[in-house]
Amino acid sequence: MKSGHIETEFQLPVMRAEDRHRLVVRARVQGIRIAAVWQVLLPFSRNVEHVGIKTFPERGFEEVEIALVQTGRDLLDSIVARFNGMSWVMSTTYCR
Repeated sequence: MKSGHIETEFQLPVMRAEDRHRLVVRARVQGIRIAAVWQVLLPFSRNVEHVGIKTFPERGFEEVEIALVQTGRDLLDSIVARFNGMSWVMSTTYCR
């Protein structure tokens, strides 16, 4: 029986911190338009790692947090501009 290193065909690439980005889109409570969020993200779907929705009724807003990988700054700027152009969006924040 052999022991040692096993290789598989599928190897996950190593992600560096600079390859990961996070956007937080805020709206008033019950103001988030999920279909609109997906319309914005669809062209960048291969870069979307995770989407989470949180509601903070006591603070008066809810937010969508979008984790992106391997997304250039020009694409990030484009996503932020599209969200900020929507009437229901209170703010879009880019985080590292």
